Amino acid sequence: MRFILTAIMAIFISGCVSQKNPEIAALINKKEIRVGVEANFKPLIFKDGKHLIGIEPELALRVGKIAGAKIVFYECPWNDLIPALEAGRIDVIMSGMTITPERAKKVDFTTPYIRVGQMALMRTNDIGDFSSADKIINTSRKIGFIQGTTGDYFVKAKCPKSEKLPFKETTDGMKALSNKMIDVFIIDAPVVWEMSNPKLTPLMEPLTEEYLGWAVRKNDKAMLDGLNKCMEQMKNEGTLQAIKKKWIPELLWNL
Repeated sequence: MRFILTAIMAIFISGCVSQKNPEIAALINKKEIRVGVEANFKPLIFKDGKHLIGIEPELALRVGKIAGAKIVFYECPWNDLIPALEAGRIDVIMSGMTITPERAKKVDFTTPYIRVGQMALMRTNDIGDFSSADKIINTSRKIGFIQGTTGDYFVKAKCPKSEKLPFKETTDGMKALSNKMIDVFIIDAPVVWEMSNPKLTPLMEPLTEEYLGWAVRKNDKAMLDGLNKCMEQMKNEGTLQAIKKKWIPELLWNL
Protein backbone atom coordinates (compact mmCIF):
# COMPACT_ATOMS: atom_id res chain seq x y z
CA MET A 1 0.00 0.00 0.00
CA ARG A 2 1.35 3.43 -0.91
CA PHE A 3 0.75 6.30 1.47
CA ILE A 4 0.98 9.95 0.56
CA LEU A 5 2.51 12.14 3.23
CA THR A 6 0.38 15.24 2.84
CA ALA A 7 1.73 17.62 5.43
CA ILE A 8 3.69 17.79 8.64
CA MET A 9 2.25 20.45 10.87
CA ALA A 10 4.49 21.77 13.64
CA ILE A 11 2.39 22.34 16.68
CA PHE A 12 4.72 24.52 18.69
CA ILE A 13 3.81 27.68 16.84
CA SER A 14 4.97 30.90 18.44
CA GLY A 15 2.60 31.87 21.21
CA CYS A 16 0.79 28.51 21.28
CA VAL A 17 2.96 26.55 23.73
CA SER A 18 0.62 27.51 26.56
CA GLN A 19 -2.19 25.56 24.85
CA LYS A 20 -0.51 22.26 25.67
CA ASN A 21 -2.30 20.23 28.34
CA PRO A 22 0.43 18.42 30.34
CA GLU A 23 -1.94 15.71 31.60
CA ILE A 24 -3.15 14.80 28.11
CA ALA A 25 0.34 15.11 26.63
CA ALA A 26 1.67 12.64 29.21
CA LEU A 27 -1.21 10.24 28.51
CA ILE A 28 -0.77 10.20 24.71
CA ASN A 29 3.02 10.43 25.11
CA LYS A 30 3.89 10.98 21.45
CA LYS A 31 6.01 13.59 19.73
CA GLU A 32 4.17 12.85 16.50
CA ILE A 33 0.60 11.66 15.87
CA ARG A 34 0.06 10.00 12.48
CA VAL A 35 -3.44 10.73 11.23
CA GLY A 36 -4.92 8.60 8.44
CA VAL A 37 -7.32 10.34 6.06
CA GLU A 38 -9.02 10.16 2.72
CA ALA A 39 -9.39 13.76 1.60
CA ASN A 40 -12.61 13.41 -0.35
CA PHE A 41 -15.43 14.27 2.06
CA LYS A 42 -16.10 17.97 1.79
CA PRO A 43 -16.60 19.76 4.19
CA LEU A 44 -15.30 17.14 6.65
CA ILE A 45 -11.94 16.77 4.93
CA PHE A 46 -10.82 17.81 1.46
CA LYS A 47 -8.06 19.66 -0.36
CA ASP A 48 -7.43 23.23 -1.36
CA GLY A 49 -4.57 22.71 -3.76
CA LYS A 50 -2.09 20.60 -1.82
CA HIS A 51 -3.43 21.58 1.60
CA LEU A 52 -5.90 19.58 3.68
CA ILE A 53 -8.79 21.64 4.98
CA GLY A 54 -12.15 21.05 6.64
CA ILE A 55 -13.50 20.00 10.01
CA GLU A 56 -11.23 17.00 10.57
CA PRO A 57 -7.89 18.72 9.78
CA GLU A 58 -8.75 21.63 12.07
CA LEU A 59 -9.74 19.30 14.89
CA ALA A 60 -6.58 17.25 14.34
CA LEU A 61 -4.39 20.34 14.62
CA ARG A 62 -6.16 21.34 17.82
CA VAL A 63 -5.52 17.83 19.20
CA GLY A 64 -1.86 18.27 18.36
CA LYS A 65 -1.68 21.54 20.26
CA ILE A 66 -3.36 20.05 23.31
CA ALA A 67 -1.15 16.93 23.22
CA GLY A 68 2.06 18.84 22.44
CA ALA A 69 2.65 16.75 19.32
CA LYS A 70 3.19 17.22 15.61
CA ILE A 71 0.30 16.11 13.43
CA VAL A 72 1.31 14.16 10.33
CA PHE A 73 -1.45 13.46 7.82
CA TYR A 74 -1.24 10.30 5.71
CA GLU A 75 -3.58 9.95 2.75
CA CYS A 76 -4.77 6.57 1.55
CA PRO A 77 -7.91 5.09 -0.03
CA TRP A 78 -10.93 4.77 2.27
CA ASN A 79 -10.93 0.97 2.36
CA ASP A 80 -7.23 0.95 3.34
CA LEU A 81 -7.62 3.17 6.41
CA ILE A 82 -8.55 0.48 8.95
CA PRO A 83 -5.92 -2.00 7.65
CA ALA A 84 -3.32 0.78 7.93
CA LEU A 85 -4.37 1.44 11.52
CA GLU A 86 -4.27 -2.25 12.40
CA ALA A 87 -0.80 -2.57 10.86
CA GLY A 88 0.54 0.34 12.91
CA ARG A 89 1.25 2.66 9.99
CA ILE A 90 -1.03 5.33 11.45
CA ASP A 91 -2.16 6.12 15.00
CA VAL A 92 -5.69 7.38 14.41
CA ILE A 93 -8.26 7.73 11.64
CA MET A 94 -9.81 11.21 11.46
CA SER A 95 -11.73 11.10 8.20
CA GLY A 96 -15.46 11.41 8.82
CA MET A 97 -15.82 7.77 9.87
CA THR A 98 -19.22 6.64 11.13
CA ILE A 99 -19.22 4.56 14.31
CA THR A 100 -20.74 1.17 13.46
CA PRO A 101 -20.83 -2.19 15.29
CA GLU A 102 -19.02 -3.84 12.38
CA ARG A 103 -16.13 -1.37 12.44
CA ALA A 104 -16.03 -1.50 16.24
CA LYS A 105 -15.00 -5.15 15.95
CA LYS A 106 -11.73 -3.98 14.38
CA VAL A 107 -11.08 -0.58 16.00
CA ASP A 108 -11.94 1.39 19.11
CA PHE A 109 -13.87 4.63 18.66
CA THR A 110 -13.67 7.85 20.60
CA THR A 111 -16.67 9.73 21.88
CA PRO A 112 -18.55 10.99 18.79
CA TYR A 113 -18.00 14.61 17.83
CA ILE A 114 -21.02 15.11 15.56
CA ARG A 115 -24.34 13.45 14.82
CA VAL A 116 -25.14 13.15 11.12
CA GLY A 117 -26.77 10.63 8.79
CA GLN A 118 -27.04 9.50 5.21
CA MET A 119 -29.00 11.83 2.96
CA ALA A 120 -30.17 11.72 -0.64
CA LEU A 121 -29.09 14.16 -3.32
CA MET A 122 -30.95 14.33 -6.62
CA ARG A 123 -31.37 16.54 -9.66
CA THR A 124 -33.71 19.39 -8.82
CA ASN A 125 -36.05 18.48 -11.67
CA ASP A 126 -36.55 15.02 -10.11
CA ILE A 127 -37.48 16.14 -6.60
CA GLY A 128 -41.11 15.15 -7.15
CA ASP A 129 -40.07 11.55 -7.79
CA PHE A 130 -38.01 11.36 -4.58
CA SER A 131 -39.87 13.64 -2.19
CA SER A 132 -39.77 11.24 0.78
CA ALA A 133 -37.60 8.51 2.26
CA ASP A 134 -40.28 5.96 1.34
CA LYS A 135 -40.09 6.93 -2.33
CA ILE A 136 -36.32 6.46 -2.31
CA ILE A 137 -36.51 3.14 -0.47
CA ASN A 138 -39.09 1.80 -2.92
CA THR A 139 -37.65 3.16 -6.16
CA SER A 140 -36.49 0.87 -8.96
CA ARG A 141 -34.28 3.58 -10.42
CA LYS A 142 -30.51 3.99 -10.16
CA ILE A 143 -29.02 4.82 -6.76
CA GLY A 144 -25.33 5.64 -6.34
CA PHE A 145 -23.24 5.41 -3.17
CA ILE A 146 -19.61 5.23 -2.04
CA GLN A 147 -18.21 1.73 -1.60
CA GLY A 148 -17.61 0.61 1.97
CA THR A 149 -19.55 3.45 3.60
CA THR A 150 -22.77 3.42 5.59
CA GLY A 151 -24.46 4.69 2.43
CA ASP A 152 -23.41 1.41 0.80
CA TYR A 153 -24.93 -0.56 3.69
CA PHE A 154 -28.13 1.48 3.63
CA VAL A 155 -28.81 1.08 -0.09
CA LYS A 156 -28.12 -2.66 -0.08
CA ALA A 157 -30.25 -3.26 3.01
CA LYS A 158 -33.13 -0.83 2.48
CA CYS A 159 -33.50 -0.32 -1.29
CA PRO A 160 -33.97 -3.83 -2.73
CA LYS A 161 -35.74 -2.72 -5.91
CA SER A 162 -33.15 -0.15 -6.95
CA GLU A 163 -30.36 -0.52 -9.47
CA LYS A 164 -27.23 -0.07 -7.37
CA LEU A 165 -24.12 1.71 -8.66
CA PRO A 166 -21.10 1.90 -6.32
CA PHE A 167 -18.42 4.57 -6.67
CA LYS A 168 -14.95 4.87 -5.19
CA GLU A 169 -14.90 8.67 -5.00
CA THR A 170 -17.47 11.30 -4.09
CA THR A 171 -16.55 13.30 -7.18
CA ASP A 172 -17.35 10.31 -9.39
CA GLY A 173 -20.80 9.97 -7.85
CA MET A 174 -21.48 13.69 -8.23
CA LYS A 175 -20.52 13.58 -11.91
CA ALA A 176 -22.72 10.54 -12.45
CA LEU A 177 -25.68 12.32 -10.87
CA SER A 178 -25.16 15.48 -12.92
CA ASN A 179 -24.76 13.43 -16.12
CA LYS A 180 -27.92 11.36 -15.44
CA MET A 181 -26.02 8.09 -15.00
CA ILE A 182 -27.74 7.73 -11.61
CA ASP A 183 -30.95 9.25 -10.25
CA VAL A 184 -30.11 9.54 -6.55
CA PHE A 185 -26.78 9.78 -4.72
CA ILE A 186 -26.72 8.62 -1.08
CA ILE A 187 -23.91 10.10 0.99
CA ASP A 188 -23.10 11.69 4.37
CA ALA A 189 -25.24 14.68 5.30
CA PRO A 190 -22.35 17.20 5.57
CA VAL A 191 -21.28 16.32 2.02
CA VAL A 192 -24.86 16.72 0.77
CA TRP A 193 -25.16 20.15 2.40
CA GLU A 194 -21.90 21.23 0.80
CA MET A 195 -22.62 19.86 -2.68
CA SER A 196 -26.19 21.16 -3.01
CA ASN A 197 -26.72 23.81 -5.68
CA PRO A 198 -29.61 25.08 -7.84
CA LYS A 199 -29.36 22.00 -10.06
CA LEU A 200 -28.88 19.43 -7.27
CA THR A 201 -31.33 19.30 -4.36
CA PRO A 202 -31.18 17.23 -1.16
CA LEU A 203 -34.07 15.48 0.50
CA MET A 204 -33.98 17.23 3.87
CA GLU A 205 -35.09 14.07 5.64
CA PRO A 206 -32.21 11.98 7.01
CA LEU A 207 -32.31 8.37 5.90
CA THR A 208 -30.23 7.22 8.88
CA GLU A 209 -28.97 8.54 12.20
CA GLU A 210 -25.21 8.21 12.61
CA TYR A 211 -22.37 9.41 14.80
CA LEU A 212 -18.88 10.26 13.61
CA GLY A 213 -15.82 9.55 15.74
CA TRP A 214 -12.10 8.90 15.53
CA ALA A 215 -10.78 5.34 15.30
CA VAL A 216 -7.72 3.99 17.12
CA ARG A 217 -6.17 0.53 17.32
CA LYS A 218 -7.89 -2.02 19.50
CA ASN A 219 -6.62 -1.83 23.08
CA ASP A 220 -4.64 1.38 22.50
CA LYS A 221 -6.13 2.75 25.71
CA ALA A 222 -3.65 5.61 26.11
CA MET A 223 -4.47 7.05 22.69
CA LEU A 224 -8.20 6.48 23.13
CA ASP A 225 -8.32 8.10 26.56
CA GLY A 226 -6.09 10.95 25.42
CA LEU A 227 -8.25 11.74 22.40
CA ASN A 228 -11.41 11.59 24.49
CA LYS A 229 -9.87 14.06 26.92
CA CYS A 230 -8.93 16.29 23.97
CA MET A 231 -12.54 16.10 22.80
CA GLU A 232 -13.79 17.03 26.26
CA GLN A 233 -11.43 20.00 26.46
CA MET A 234 -12.46 21.22 23.01
CA LYS A 235 -16.12 21.00 24.00
CA ASN A 236 -15.53 22.91 27.21
CA GLU A 237 -13.51 25.67 25.56
CA GLY A 238 -15.97 26.00 22.65
CA THR A 239 -13.43 25.05 19.96
CA LEU A 240 -15.30 21.94 18.84
CA GLN A 241 -18.56 23.73 18.15
CA ALA A 242 -16.82 26.72 16.57
CA ILE A 243 -14.98 24.52 14.07
CA LYS A 244 -18.14 22.60 13.18
CA LYS A 245 -20.13 25.80 12.69
CA LYS A 246 -17.37 27.29 10.56
CA TRP A 247 -17.76 24.51 7.99
CA ILE A 248 -21.44 23.63 8.52
CA PRO A 249 -23.17 26.91 9.42
CA GLU A 250 -26.56 25.33 10.11
CA LEU A 251 -26.07 22.06 11.92
CA LEU A 252 -29.15 19.89 11.80
CA TRP A 253 -27.84 17.80 14.65
CA ASN A 254 -25.72 18.87 17.60
CA LEU A 255 -23.95 16.84 20.25
